[in-house]
Amino acid sequence: MVKVIIFAIFTVIAFGFLIFNLYRFSRILKLARKETRTDRFALRLKNALKIALFQSKILREPFAGILHVSIFWGFLALLFSASEAVFQGFYSEFSWSILGPFYTVISLSNDLFCVFVVFAVIFALVRRFIFRVKRLQGDKREMLDAFIVLGSIFIIVSALLLENSAKIALNDVEEYSLQPFATLLSGIFAQDSANVFYNIFWWVHILWIYFFMNYLYYSKHFHVYTSIQNVFFREPEYFFKPTRIDFEAENLEKFGAQDFEDLSWKSIHDGFSCTHCGRCDSVCPANTTGKVLSPRQIIIQIRKRAQEKGSVVLKLEKNSSDQNIKEEYRSVLDKKFIGDYQSWDALWQCTTCGACMMECPISIEHLHPIIEMRRSLVLMESNFPSLLQNVFTSLENNFAPWQFPSADRAEWAKDLNVPLASESPDFEYLFWVGCAGSFDERAKKIARAFAQILQKADINFAILGPEEICNGDVARRSGNEYLADYLIKTNVETLNRYNVKKMLTICPHCYNIFKNEYPDFGFKAEIIHHTQFIETLISSGKIKLKRNSNQRVTYHDSCYLGRYNGIYETPRNIIKNVYDGNFVEVKRSKDKGLCCGAGGGMMFLEETAGKRVNIERTEELLKVSPNVITSNCPFCMTMLVDGVKAKNLEENVQVKDLAEIVWENME
Repeated sequence: MVKVIIFAIFTVIAFGFLIFNLYRFSRILKLARKETRTDRFALRLKNALKIALFQSKILREPFAGILHVSIFWGFLALLFSASEAVFQGFYSEFSWSILGPFYTVISLSNDLFCVFVVFAVIFALVRRFIFRVKRLQGDKREMLDAFIVLGSIFIIVSALLLENSAKIALNDVEEYSLQPFATLLSGIFAQDSANVFYNIFWWVHILWIYFFMNYLYYSKHFHVYTSIQNVFFREPEYFFKPTRIDFEAENLEKFGAQDFEDLSWKSIHDGFSCTHCGRCDSVCPANTTGKVLSPRQIIIQIRKRAQEKGSVVLKLEKNSSDQNIKEEYRSVLDKKFIGDYQSWDALWQCTTCGACMMECPISIEHLHPIIEMRRSLVLMESNFPSLLQNVFTSLENNFAPWQFPSADRAEWAKDLNVPLASESPDFEYLFWVGCAGSFDERAKKIARAFAQILQKADINFAILGPEEICNGDVARRSGNEYLADYLIKTNVETLNRYNVKKMLTICPHCYNIFKNEYPDFGFKAEIIHHTQFIETLISSGKIKLKRNSNQRVTYHDSCYLGRYNGIYETPRNIIKNVYDGNFVEVKRSKDKGLCCGAGGGMMFLEETAGKRVNIERTEELLKVSPNVITSNCPFCMTMLVDGVKAKNLEENVQVKDLAEIVWENME
């Protein structure tokens, strides 16, 4: 009876403390901006099962993934043992053997996973503290936290294994039980002392579980409680799109995120869910080229600010008069989110490539807080890189990021007899040329090649010419949502006036924003990237290609066509239709491809720290010794051409868009 009373006291304290911390966590979430994240339930549930339960993203890095999956599934299996121990605390004879033959599966899986988890934990400790894998390193507090968590897991499963072994030594074996490893270890216990050891290990097992489940709130391993719902709450259909600001709302007082409360509650949930695994940093083009941007730190600092300020705000809810605010509280409230927690420089080094989000095993959305903080800096403080001022001014005056007049938008096609929509309103396809295709000398060649392909295939298309203005992508990613809102709404009015139903683009940034973001502003049509359309023309026989077996070719995946929209095979199919057996992949390709460095407004900024991203990417492409580097994006084209020139290889290596390759090799 004494054992039951003592156990009951520990249980009430442990669960009471856990509930209190979870309640405190929920109150901090409520301080943040409201956002609906429970719609499209079936799709969200599917993602949660695939990513969280079946660990699909964890396994993108096979070796470490298998290690984590062993621990994860081991813990799921060991939940039966944990619950059994709790029930035994009140009724010592309780056993899940009441489930009959199913208990054989439970007992065997528990036994096997105990051993798997022990070895997985040992190896995890070796990787972190002996091999010192870069992305797993941190400050002393973080390393201590990792040691406590891994050590606790080791103690819990070891105690369970030894508890079961001692029980077997007592000849107290449950019906349907099957525990080969525990049976093997039972020989280390003498029968006369086995009961003492059984009770010792039972108490160690259950009390360490109680300690561990409460320690998690203060640890980076709080994701044990939040990871599954964090995946559920992620955007289920779009890889990423910025939230829309309703500038006509009467109660709108500020734009973007000046502090953690201005972020969506999902961003705060992300902060508490982050495992600090460092996968995001390991694939970030800015971080891996020596810049200060750390996607991991962006998320970690959100949690730190939310915990520090959130705790103060909650304490002051009952009494918020200035004279009663303690000095320690005031010092926390007076800190600046961007500056004291978030690095201004880091925010302006992000290319929005999305590699961080692609690799995150629990679907943290790093780009939302980055864009929101950029919005605050641009719209509330006018505190942004000076080079962006030229871009914003040009967008306002010329509707393009460069200082070219809109009247010259169709000059690239003046000798091609490309019809204007205003003159030929019965077109089937609108060819959206984009700012680069209209004004950039290198990108104009892409626009010309694609237009001539369309003409040769007898496609009924037109362009807007002077009526086309920037789609708003650069302004939106750079934080100037007000300017982007104006550009988008102006375009929507034009496109709807022409009743556009099908649109062709040569730019993945145009493709992405029209396909995924313009519907929020009232325009929806079939958006087709030029590589998709070209593949259709080839497969339908409308164009025929000559085989070229004299050149070695590699391909650079555009982030906005690849990661954002999942188009990987289409460009490769086109390449293989031209270059017979001479196509070679680079190491980082498809959804693991490295960014060229131009996205997120970085096309118009200077990289003043570390190695240039485009040089890093160009060097990787050159490692496979290509004669031709192919791409599908005008921005990527600029960055790769500059990279090849920097290596003084422009005479030996050509950089071409797929439209140019197809046009040059058409029969």
